[in-house]
Amino acid sequence: MPRKRKPARLFQRKDDGAWVIIDGGKHIRTGFGEGLREQAEEALAQYIREKTTKEIVTVGLDKITIGEILVRYGEERMDDVKDPERLLNAIKALAPYWADKSVAEVNVATCKGYLRWRGMSTWTMRREMGTLNAALRLAAERRRIPYAPPVKLPPKGAAKDLWLRDQELSELLSHSAPHVQRFIRIAVATGRRKGAILGLRWMPSLTHGWIDLERGVIHFLGKAEEETKKKKGVVRVPEKLLEEMKTWDQDSPAVISYEGNPVADIKKAFAAAARRAGLTEVTPHTLKHTAVTWAFMAGMTLEQATDYFATSRDTLEDVYRSYSPHAQKEAAAIMDRVL
Repeated sequence: MPRKRKPARLFQRKDDGAWVIIDGGKHIRTGFGEGLREQAEEALAQYIREKTTKEIVTVGLDKITIGEILVRYGEERMDDVKDPERLLNAIKALAPYWADKSVAEVNVATCKGYLRWRGMSTWTMRREMGTLNAALRLAAERRRIPYAPPVKLPPKGAAKDLWLRDQELSELLSHSAPHVQRFIRIAVATGRRKGAILGLRWMPSLTHGWIDLERGVIHFLGKAEEETKKKKGVVRVPEKLLEEMKTWDQDSPAVISYEGNPVADIKKAFAAAARRAGLTEVTPHTLKHTAVTWAFMAGMTLEQATDYFATSRDTLEDVYRSYSPHAQKEAAAIMDRVL
């Protein structure tokens, strides 16, 4: 009768005191030696965890439900994502339609069926289906399923061409509370997203963006933060805004604060100001559209805008470039000579 294989375990070498992991016929160095038993045990635990993950036996696509896939994805990703609430909402939206279906049922027909059933905006459904796609890919990566079936996402659709005119911006500012006014002025001057602006601090920070009034620069990324695909970057503050910022009180570490406390979300206060100003369909993101549109109207080049707004060249070309007085100017001149 063959001997039962022993589980992976630690062994300390007598010649140099090094701790190694013995697993069958394999000897794996932990990198720890004499006096570092605790660290060696942690290395063994990590080795066993990784080995267990690799040895997960996958099941057929028809044997596991999408509900199980979504739950496991939420458990593994909730602590890693920047907006856990947004992930949770996407999973909640997907569950009623998808939860009882098997992974084998993910196909073009069921994906289109979800769009008809959900009936929300294209951008909302695209984000939710993207979560489903990511959950399936992670399950395949963890070998819970043999492969991730492709998820048919709805087309992106055209971006909203909504931006404010001078008078509309003035009306919005006049009907806004002081902390909302600060938010609006920074958004229109820098073209940054809501979260990047609300995160700004007056002093250098590892975890938040901050304003350097002396150099006239806004760092939208904390010193220890990593850039994401929704880039934040660095902006030189226009002189008019910089001089105004120097007059703002600093009764809170946060630049955008209310009654001395950082503002976590400005959506409700902004919406109330927009209603009072008689503006419809205007959101904080409208201010980014306004900033970039105004910049192109004033003659900012594509290269300058890509750097200043930390926005991809493709997006700027597709959505905003037509507002530039230079757009197709040479081509139109050529056609003038032809006609």
